[in-house]
Amino acid sequence: MSEPTSPSTSIQVMARMFSLLDTLAHEGDSVSLKIVSERTGLHPSTAHRILNDLAVGGFVERSGPGTYRLGLRLLQLGNLVKSRLDVRALAMRPMQELHRLTGQTVALHIRQDDDSVCVERTSSERNGIQVNRVLGARTPLVASASGKVLISQWTAAQLHTLAQANGIRADTLHTELQNVRANGLAVDGDSVEAPQQQAAAPVIDDNGQIVASLALNTSSLRLSAEWREALKGAAGRISTSMGWSGR
Repeated sequence: MSEPTSPSTSIQVMARMFSLLDTLAHEGDSVSLKIVSERTGLHPSTAHRILNDLAVGGFVERSGPGTYRLGLRLLQLGNLVKSRLDVRALAMRPMQELHRLTGQTVALHIRQDDDSVCVERTSSERNGIQVNRVLGARTPLVASASGKVLISQWTAAQLHTLAQANGIRADTLHTELQNVRANGLAVDGDSVEAPQQQAAAPVIDDNGQIVASLALNTSSLRLSAEWREALKGAAGRISTSMGWSGR
């Protein structure tokens, strides 16, 4: 049986180790040595030797005779990486790129209680486009595109309570949020009479939860379809950096 090598690493055993871990991750549950060997193209004795070494380090667990699964050590390391993921820091470059494309203010919003709060905002300065940390005005979640994005995953019961607290119809709010989910975007002031518009798109973490909304503020006559797609693309890049795979 020919054993694969990887051009991306100079150490052959590392390439084999990556291949084994990827196979276990793809299968998702306990996998027999025979299947691992077939999937990776490694000789059973080679796969067995490397898997045993990985088990010593906790990266792989023996789940039964001749079967393996990913180990808890990977979870520990993954949690360390996740703890470093700061949505504000990860959003900086996409926010600058979107501002450069549109020439309009780009803002990052998070939820605090029943409000949407702006925490980062772009500005044009002599030394380039800056992303500034701001205290940010609070607006009710139901009163802006950024807020509607933040609650677009809420349950019907949560939305009913929120609608009552804000004196609005729950069915109207539910319909609005259905459109947000369908379009991947919320837009306020979407008419020629409105002097300003805010469009917002969700920022999603590795668990599929909306953790922030990215908003573009502009005049109603300038929010083109191209800019809306660019906004969704920028939010998507931040989400990818947060570990969201798009599933």
